[in-house]
Amino acid sequence: MNQSTNNPTGQGGGGGFPSQPGSQTNPFTADLKGEFASNFGTNTNAMSQIFKEGQYANSNRSRYILLAILLVAVAAVGYLYIETESAESNEFPPPAVTETVPQAATPVAPEAAVAPVAPAVATQPVASAAAQSAAAADASAEGSGGTVSINFPENEASVAYDETVGPARFSWTGGAGKLELSRNSSMSPIEMKIPVKKGAYSLHQPSPGKWYWRIKTAGGSSEIRSFTVEAPTRRKLAVTAPVAGAALAGSGGQVSWQGDSKVTYYRVELSNAPDWANPAFKFATAGSTATLQGVTAGAYKMRLGAFSEISGRWEYTTPVDVTIQ
Repeated sequence: MNQSTNNPTGQGGGGGFPSQPGSQTNPFTADLKGEFASNFGTNTNAMSQIFKEGQYANSNRSRYILLAILLVAVAAVGYLYIETESAESNEFPPPAVTETVPQAATPVAPEAAVAPVAPAVATQPVASAAAQSAAAADASAEGSGGTVSINFPENEASVAYDETVGPARFSWTGGAGKLELSRNSSMSPIEMKIPVKKGAYSLHQPSPGKWYWRIKTAGGSSEIRSFTVEAPTRRKLAVTAPVAGAALAGSGGQVSWQGDSKVTYYRVELSNAPDWANPAFKFATAGSTATLQGVTAGAYKMRLGAFSEISGRWEYTTPVDVTIQ
């Protein structure tokens, strides 16, 4: 069974196989010493034969290849482990990194503490200017002259209302601005606020009563002065005929009176209504008498009116009772 066909003699020795099984020896024993143990049996010897025949004759080369494969596998496993650790480290940074953030912010704290100081210094001049402006306004309200001075009218001047003498004149030194007038010495409320140019202004007929005034310009405010406008002097009127309770003809009856100067014209009015909103009859003339025409008979109230050039309005006598026939 173990006899080799390459043995020409069929006898032992000469490098051939022995012909008897009793003296049979394993031809691979010498080659397998140190590689495989003898208890592996026949199959082990067959594997050794394969190596001896040259398919894997270079056993050292095989070992190197296997060792290289093993090293590559170990390196790959190590690389995968390092990459995994690195990814986990990026996803979950260690607490030591987050703890350093407040330490990095600590140098900013002194700057933040110093920051409010700059606005405090910057706002100081503004507050001072506002205080000065308020003080100037208060001084102006109290009559501080500033750079504006009044020439006329004099303080507490008094004049009668008279439309025949022209407008009231105001003069000051200090340039253009506003003429302010009030009924109160506090100048509140302001009744009139009139833009004015240069140093003079003409105010057409302020109504009767006491006035307080001042001039305000870009350079300041004048003192507060006052003046009084008296009520206009009434025109003197006196009816001479008829007397109270007399009877007059509805057509041809005469009314006479004594007039005054600065009267444009006169008017006789007759009314049988409780008021004078719409008199029943009116007769106007520039003279001192008026003749009735077409007045219906009955009882009336009669009065004489004069249009005053001084007051610019009608002024009337006290009504009297008359009978028209």
